Amino acid sequence: MADTRRTPATTTVAAPRDAAYRVLLIEDDAADTVLFRHGVGEIDPDLSITTVASLDEASSHLQDDLDCIVLDLGLPGSIELDALHAVRSTCPEVAIVVLTGWGDESVGTAAVAAGAQDYLIKGEATAPTIARSIRFAIERKRNERSTAMLLRAQLQNVERERLERALLGTPSFRRADFSWATKYTAARTGVVSGDFIDGVELPDGSIRAIIGDVAGHGPDEAALGVSLRAGWRALVLSDLPADAVLAGLEDLLMTERSTADAYATVCDVTVSPNLRRVEVRSAGHPPPVLAGVGALVDEHLRSPLGMRFGERRWQGTAFELPEVWSIALYTDGLFEIRSDDGEILSIDDVPGAVEQALVDDFIDPDLLLARFAARSTEGWRDDVALAIVSSRVWGSP
Repeated sequence: MADTRRTPATTTVAAPRDAAYRVLLIEDDAADTVLFRHGVGEIDPDLSITTVASLDEASSHLQDDLDCIVLDLGLPGSIELDALHAVRSTCPEVAIVVLTGWGDESVGTAAVAAGAQDYLIKGEATAPTIARSIRFAIERKRNERSTAMLLRAQLQNVERERLERALLGTPSFRRADFSWATKYTAARTGVVSGDFIDGVELPDGSIRAIIGDVAGHGPDEAALGVSLRAGWRALVLSDLPADAVLAGLEDLLMTERSTADAYATVCDVTVSPNLRRVEVRSAGHPPPVLAGVGALVDEHLRSPLGMRFGERRWQGTAFELPEVWSIALYTDGLFEIRSDDGEILSIDDVPGAVEQALVDDFIDPDLLLARFAARSTEGWRDDVALAIVSSRVWGSP
């Protein structure tokens, strides 16, 4: 490329109507601009090239939907890589090819290290070389964006999976005559809300379980859900009376919540050591469903945790269990879906779906989710947490 310095007028080269790439040349040398306007445009007519002579002139084009910017690092008033930094800060998603002076290969290498996708040395680059460099830079930038997006998605998945594990807990039961299965379905990709589940077997053989739902969606709600799950386990293992656990959990919520109006619905279940009796304590939460029987409604239903309406102790309601039984604990996201008739399903739809999800007297969690998913016209509207507790392990006699 020549070293003559003249300032050309802003020029746009006409390209095919469906031109694949839009390129902005920032170059104050008239001879170099001519090379782009005629040489590169003829070699690769799919490049729609706009030329300007300075960064000031370029400012009105930098917000355009550009694919590549070809930038002369020797613009008047530009020191070292200042021009590159200015363009990158304005157009971080656009590929950049820099032009360096004769023999300034080290400057080009530094520019690539600073974020440019390629560099060209004036006086050595031909029109075909420039066209190839532009296409290479565009593809390299696309790959960088794809890699960055993939990395972000992977990091988000790792964080989401970590949160899900924390929200679902890691219960371990020693009994061979009892089974526990959980499912979590997020309504929003990459976002986990505050639905939580946990269960524990006490030394006397009784089973304690909880399912809860923090109102709202986002990291604050998820963090509160994790705190409530862990707090519930600590309260249970501290041998606190069953009817006082939810009061203690409400105290924890009042301390941990980030806003004064945050609240959570929960359902606390206690199964007797002989597995023939269950006590249900509810704080504004949908009732568990016993297969073959229906909803186990706590007649002493209290308001959600955090509202503090009514008594501070949860007396609970007891139910006798058959020899073989299976119970579904769930959050309201399970049934709050829009069906074909445009109506939102209700809690009354859950018992029937439970019966349809039975396999050998056990509630199949995947089948239960599928029953509701099949009726939804717009996917899950809210996160769904589901726990199936049963008196036998699948496949046992």
